[in-house]
Amino acid sequence: MGKVKINQGRSIPWAFRLVATAAIIVGVVKIIQGMPENYAILLSMILSMLMPIIWFSYNILTIDNDKKEIHSGVYSVGFKTGKAKKFKEIDKIFINKVKTSQRMQSHGTGSVYEQKGVEYRAFIKLDDGTKYFLTSHPNEKKLEEKVTKIREKLGTN
Repeated sequence: MGKVKINQGRSIPWAFRLVATAAIIVGVVKIIQGMPENYAILLSMILSMLMPIIWFSYNILTIDNDKKEIHSGVYSVGFKTGKAKKFKEIDKIFINKVKTSQRMQSHGTGSVYEQKGVEYRAFIKLDDGTKYFLTSHPNEKKLEEKVTKIREKLGTN
């Protein structure tokens, strides 16, 4: 029994983080160039505080089997969003096999390339029928190892 935190990945995509960081840097430079020194320092500090939030935001699923609570939300710089939900018991933990497909097109030649594959996704189902995504992996054996560790920490079969 215990508390399990499952990191489900970053909540802000890579491209947006880069663009937002560049925008913040440009904004700080513009503020410093165009405002009186005291205001420029204050506004630059406030604007710069957004960078850790953008870079260190993760989707985290927390399951506390002792308190019978589950929380799905975004954690960033010590803060979390969302509310914990009470449950009576965990119905089951299961794995689904999902076919994936990604289509890419070259702008230079116009050729289209489609990459197909398989991904395995683990879910947890509560007694009220609510399902939560746990984690995924393209290798079924590695995902089963992860799910086994989660089951052991939760004390479920």
